Amino acid sequence: MQETRLKVIEMLRLRGPQTVEDLVRAVKLTRTAVTTHLASLQADGFVAKGGLRASGRRPSVTYALTTAADALFPKAYEEFASIVLAELTRNGAGDIKRLLKRIGDQWIARDLPRVEGASGKARLERVKAILAERGFMPTLHRTRAGYTLREHTCPVMRLAFEHVEICDMIHRWLEALFGVALKRVQCLRQGDPFSAYTITVVPGASR
Repeated sequence: MQETRLKVIEMLRLRGPQTVEDLVRAVKLTRTAVTTHLASLQADGFVAKGGLRASGRRPSVTYALTTAADALFPKAYEEFASIVLAELTRNGAGDIKRLLKRIGDQWIARDLPRVEGASGKARLERVKAILAERGFMPTLHRTRAGYTLREHTCPVMRLAFEHVEICDMIHRWLEALFGVALKRVQCLRQGDPFSAYTITVVPGASR
């Protein structure tokens, strides 16, 4: 995001709802420039009109951050999770395997109802949509043998680099959603440009 828009967002986080005039003084831009940036941030869903504030002869509109803007600020979730997993590993491999199995079971319980009852290409597309929502940037390719699923990103890449068991958990989750066995033929963790799985059996309506 442009540096100036980040400054606008920072001011709104630090000072709460602000008018255009407030932001003009804070970020030292023209009124037109501030209005343009606010319009863009509203279109992206990060800023919304927050109400009116008494100002001179008529009230001024204030602008405030939406809950979606929280994603723009640094988070320590991944680092914290890495430390937790490292501590579990020190206590023995069994602890982390049991933990990841429970997490995998939760993922399956959360997402499986969305694909149950679907079969063939329809089920493939539903699983692909779930993967997209979870941040895996998936693509599905038809092959002579069936299909190839590619994941171009991994939302837990840093953790997977440190703990291969996470890749195994994701693999098990995918097989539960597709309802068939998958063969992993490429992996981001191993330096490949994407993770890839071959699907040689078209999923049925149930596993």
